[in-house]
This record gives sequence, structure tokens and C-alpha cells, in this order.
Amino acid sequence: MCRTIYPRTGEALPFGIVVEREKAEIGLHVFPQTFTNEFVIKGTDREFRASLCMGYFSVPVDFLKIVKFLHPREFEYYFHLEYERRVKSYLTGRYVAKRAISFLTGEDSLDRIWIERGIFHHPVANLPNSANLQVSITHCDDLAAAIAFSEELPMGIDVERISVDRNKVLETQMTVKESSLLSCLPYSYETTLTLFWTVKEALSKVLKTGLTTSFHIYEISQVEIRDGVVYSLFENFPQYRTASYILGDYVCSITYPKKTEWSTAVVKDLLQEIEQSMTITDKNSP
Repeated sequence: MCRTIYPRTGEALPFGIVVEREKAEIGLHVFPQTFTNEFVIKGTDREFRASLCMGYFSVPVDFLKIVKFLHPREFEYYFHLEYERRVKSYLTGRYVAKRAISFLTGEDSLDRIWIERGIFHHPVANLPNSANLQVSITHCDDLAAAIAFSEELPMGIDVERISVDRNKVLETQMTVKESSLLSCLPYSYETTLTLFWTVKEALSKVLKTGLTTSFHIYEISQVEIRDGVVYSLFENFPQYRTASYILGDYVCSITYPKKTEWSTAVVKDLLQEIEQSMTITDKNSP
């Protein structure tokens, strides 16, 4: 059984009991802070809508409040989770995904949205009377983000922390060609390594293959930076492009069809909001 520390008493209690205590003491009207924005993607002959939601969940009470928004089928899965880290990633990921879907579809009842797991553990969105709805989810540390979009416009998102400690591991996923591209970007070595990783993971989410395929298949062929955004193209998947943003100690990458255009400023504005929220929250933390 998953147990967590109840912050007011220091007791190690079953997760469900902590949830109920927190509900009783803080009330259900207080919810985790998230930032959501919609943007329009222009194709060659039509426009598409997508919505991005990102949240910073720095204290246990943030993700404990999310349980009430779970669909009954999601609650069944959540109830059997044993480890607190997995509980947190599951709840925060589902919450931002539901917020993104809600923003895109106008569905206010988050518990009506069911995000099940596909055979490759990819998220599959289900909402009554809404066909062809897709969502891509990512979470890292206290950050969680999701993009909701139509199946007609495949997209993927990934967020990773920049850390020197991961250099050795990330180096093993680099091709010779990618290593030659490192000097094209004006960032530290660990930042560029992390950026390349997120670019390829975001593409893997579009293809719904995830970590089941060698990352060398997703080899990056070109990179360029414009207005603070890094754009990447792929050797084996020329139909896609990825836009990457530096968010403090993190990198956020979004993959989308190459023959489309959208305002990256919309995403930059949202990331600035979440970065300010992270800074304020961290300053106020004991």
C-alpha cells in the first residue's frame, strides 16, 4: 500500500487517508495552479486548434487535490499504484491533460474525461461526443504539461531537467551527425544534450513508439535558432519539425508536422508565466 507523510503531523499514512484529511482541512475549492493557452496551427489548406496546459506541483497537497477529478476507470488504476513518485506523476499528468482537453473542447467536468493507457503506455483520450481527440503528456520533477489536439494534426511534447549528471547517459543516445551539430547552438554542453533528447522523445510520442525503439532512428539532421526558439529537423522523419524552449533548468520540446505554421510566441508567453510561478513558489518555500 502506498503511504505518504502527512505534513501537519509527520505521520506515515495510507495515501487515501492523507487525501481525505487534506480535503477536510483545506477545502476542495483550492486547486493546483496551472497555465493554459490555445494556439492555432495553420496547414496548407486549413487551420487546426490545439491547447497547451502546464502546471507546477511543488507540494504534496497540490496533487492530492486532483483525485476528485479522476474518471472512475482512472481511479481504479490510481487505487492500485504503490509508489508515491508514480502516484504524483500519474495524477499531475492526468490533471494537466484534462485541463488541456477541457480548454480545447469546452468540457467543464474533468471527471468525464477518461485518459486510458495504450499498449505502448501512450495516453488515449476518451470524451463522450468528442471523436478523434488526442493528447500528449509529459512530467519531470514538479512540472507537468500536456497538449490536446485533433487526431488530424499529430503532436508530441516532452520536458526534461538539465543536469550534468545525465551527460554520460545522454551521450550514448547521440549519433555522430548529432555530435557535429552541438556547436550550432549557443548553450552549455549539458543543455544541448538535454535539448536533443527532448526533441527525439517528443517525436517518439507523435509516433507512439516511446522508448521501445532505438533513439538513433530519430536522428536529428538540422538545428537552427530563431527568436530564442530552437527548431530541429529529422533524418528519417522529414515530415516533422520540433520547436524547443529553455525554461530555467528545463527544456520543453514540441513536435508537429513540418508543413504547418503557428505562433511560437503563444507558447513562450505561457512558459514565462510558469517560470515566474516556479520562482515565486520556490522563494516562498520553507
